[in-house]
Amino acid sequence: MTETIHFGWFIPTSGDTTAFGVPSAAIEPGLETFVRIATAAERAGFEYALVPVQTLCWEAWITCAMVVAKTERIKMLVAARPGFIAPTVMAKMITTFDQLSGGRLCINLIAGGDAAEMAADGDFHTHDERYELMDETVEIMKRCWTERAPVDFEGKHFRMEGADVRPKPFQQPHPPFYLGGISRAAQEVCAKHADCYLLWGDTPENIAPRIAEARALAATYGRADQLRFGMRLQVIVRETEAEAWAFADQLIANATDYQRSVVRDMWSQSEANTRMKELAQAPDFRLAPHLWSGISSVRPGAGVAVVGNPEQVAATLQQFVDIGCTEFCLSGYPHDEEAERFGRLVMPYFADRRAPVLAG
Repeated sequence: MTETIHFGWFIPTSGDTTAFGVPSAAIEPGLETFVRIATAAERAGFEYALVPVQTLCWEAWITCAMVVAKTERIKMLVAARPGFIAPTVMAKMITTFDQLSGGRLCINLIAGGDAAEMAADGDFHTHDERYELMDETVEIMKRCWTERAPVDFEGKHFRMEGADVRPKPFQQPHPPFYLGGISRAAQEVCAKHADCYLLWGDTPENIAPRIAEARALAATYGRADQLRFGMRLQVIVRETEAEAWAFADQLIANATDYQRSVVRDMWSQSEANTRMKELAQAPDFRLAPHLWSGISSVRPGAGVAVVGNPEQVAATLQQFVDIGCTEFCLSGYPHDEEAERFGRLVMPYFADRRAPVLAG
């Protein structure tokens, strides 16, 4: 049976741009920008939009609530950092959003990428402790959503008696969980709880063994058939390959040495981000004929881009499908225009396999 392919987009709540390091190219963050991008993604046929959490980003939950109210179908993949909000309170936030939006919500579990950033928010847990917090938080939330009787729980980090979360989820049994990360701690939580393991960009040859390892680990929890796999990628698609590479080059050409040095020093505890820094060392940023790591040199997070004409971009995505990926969470600059281009130029290649986008 042919697997259904799911497409998501990204809302850059720290602001957008048409060229890094060019002040006049900057697009300021704000509700108008966020809604314009979400609406473009919705019209292009994307199912959901990832909304990040990081010091420079606007607050994710409030942003998502505002954007959902001004769009019609697109879901919000909202970043949740366990440990900052009590599990029962987070569970109520999620199900209230889920009910009021008619199921237009997915949860992106985030442990945090940098000790300094976490310390600034008052969190001094170690990397692995943050994943312990995540594990307990998700277990508590799932129990509160699916069990009728009030929930008692006592773990290493949380204790509660008689927890009763209302309302119950709109989506059954609950909104889906997404999780990235390549550390062993991240993989364990993913195997136990995630619905989709969203891997950051790399070559298909490097991603395939990670999928095999994650699937084997999920099998130890009886979830081998419940875990989907996806890729978090940038995309630069133009009518011709030459146009695509020309835009890629100019996108980062004016980034300053200071900007690049800041990115090199960010998120030092994140193994996934460390991998992005490694990929940014490739000659000319070329990882494969149409995989480019240049964006990883000027911004933290998932920076590997698929670059080319529509056929080349579709063929590169198909290589990830061939190794087991059924989801693509994409982004590109500027985000409203790139969403429109991708929907018009690349989506047709997946027309017979793409999930339908329905109202909530």
